[in-house]
Amino acid sequence: MATIKLSGFLGENRALHPMLLPDSVGVTSRNHKPGRADLRPWKSPLTVASVPSGRKTLYRMGRDVASDATYWLSWTTVVKAVRGFDAADTTERTYYSGDGAPKVSDNTIALASTPYPTASRPLGLPAPTGAPLLSAAGGVSTLTDSYFYVYTFVNDWGWESAPSPPSAALLRKPDATTTISGFSAVPAGNYNINRRRLYRTQAASDGSAEFFFLREITIGLTSTTDDNRTLGEVMPTTTWLTPPDNLSELTALWNGMLAGISAGAVRFCEPYTPYAWPIAYDVVPPDSKAVALGVFGQSLLVLTTGRPLLVAGSGPDSMDQQRLEMSQGCIAPQSVVSMGVGVAWASNDGLCFYGSGGARVLTAGLMLRDDWQALVPSSIIGQMYEGLYLGSYNDGSGRKAFLIDPASPTGLYFLDTGYEAMHFDELQDQLYVLSGASVQRWDAGTAMTVTFKSKLFRLPKPTQAFACAEVTADAYPVTAKFYADGVLKHTQTVASATPFRLPAGFLAQTWQFELSGTSAIQGLAIAHSMQELAQA
Repeated sequence: MATIKLSGFLGENRALHPMLLPDSVGVTSRNHKPGRADLRPWKSPLTVASVPSGRKTLYRMGRDVASDATYWLSWTTVVKAVRGFDAADTTERTYYSGDGAPKVSDNTIALASTPYPTASRPLGLPAPTGAPLLSAAGGVSTLTDSYFYVYTFVNDWGWESAPSPPSAALLRKPDATTTISGFSAVPAGNYNINRRRLYRTQAASDGSAEFFFLREITIGLTSTTDDNRTLGEVMPTTTWLTPPDNLSELTALWNGMLAGISAGAVRFCEPYTPYAWPIAYDVVPPDSKAVALGVFGQSLLVLTTGRPLLVAGSGPDSMDQQRLEMSQGCIAPQSVVSMGVGVAWASNDGLCFYGSGGARVLTAGLMLRDDWQALVPSSIIGQMYEGLYLGSYNDGSGRKAFLIDPASPTGLYFLDTGYEAMHFDELQDQLYVLSGASVQRWDAGTAMTVTFKSKLFRLPKPTQAFACAEVTADAYPVTAKFYADGVLKHTQTVASATPFRLPAGFLAQTWQFELSGTSAIQGLAIAHSMQELAQA
């Protein structure tokens, strides 16, 4: 007679017929934490803090402090926040996009009062709009030359703007004194501009002319002079623009670079200068629009409405582009997760992944396109936890979630609950989720109820019902359900590892089994006799 054993639980598969599944893969997997080959429940999230309701993004500032109860920044929009690259910066300067025009804040202004962030500054300094006015006096030289001047704004952080329009040419003697005035007013806004830098042309041996540093003056001065002092370095900010107001998807790269998306193109900042975004560095996908960014190693994966684009290089002026032969556009920017060895994102066909091993659709063979579309993949919000991809989706009946292992996508692991926002704190090595107004530490509370429904086991012919079963688990009770030919025949609340009897008196050819509980379950064995069960 037949004996059936369930063990090595590997999630669920919605693509194959239930009868064709491997024995360890089921048709239902709920709240199952993979990794140990048993049926182990996740713990429910544990509330550690609160934010105002209606938030869509979480980010914890004060990440140098090992605490998850404080300094939670939150927004009502989808925001991408990036910590600055200066390891010596104790103010934790943080840049972000998605809350109107790009902004910057730090722990001196963001944490002044709740809700955080309290305040921010625009990311960048606008250039002066007015050209300087010039007049010359004195000098004994018999020679004359043409001179041009520009000036820039500088703030209390040392940020410097692009230059003003150049002055009109001034023809004067080389030893004359130039009076410079006519500076435009400081623009409105909390830019904290406190001084101006002046630059003057100086002809090079090849006949070209560049602007060189002349002097710096406080913002209150309305005029100054060029007294023919030795000039300094070449002006660095000629091509520096502020990031566009519609910049989104702010992403940290290597070598002090940030990237973002504006009007379907990818923008890059000047290395280690997050407020300067020269337009010459733009990367424009050839036949689609960029919608999201992901990073692995020193490669930037540009997800588009069509084929992804792989961008790599040591600096923004040397980026190489490679269009991938993978027609899987990104339909949910929030689904994109950089996972160290690759990037995952939601397409219309399934959850996609690209890394050093190439491109894959992780859900292929686990879900058909119709199954995937039933999740409403455009609603997916993604995050990573312990090497797993966690996707929260809204199928129209509220948020739920699923997990999959990109390294070994043998099955899907679904959750009864999903979340509107998630944040992974690298200092804590911990995932946090948002439930209403509650910030919760993932997998930290009481055990969820884990449920697994097996494949459909088919016997060669209708046979007398199984007579007995036993459940092996870390703790009890465990609920076991037995289905014969599609009908629930018996529900058993299993209190121990002791074998128990099953109801008899009927024939059946197909069987399915369901286990649920709040402790780890190692397996189920079913047999036609106690002797067979003992040998299973």
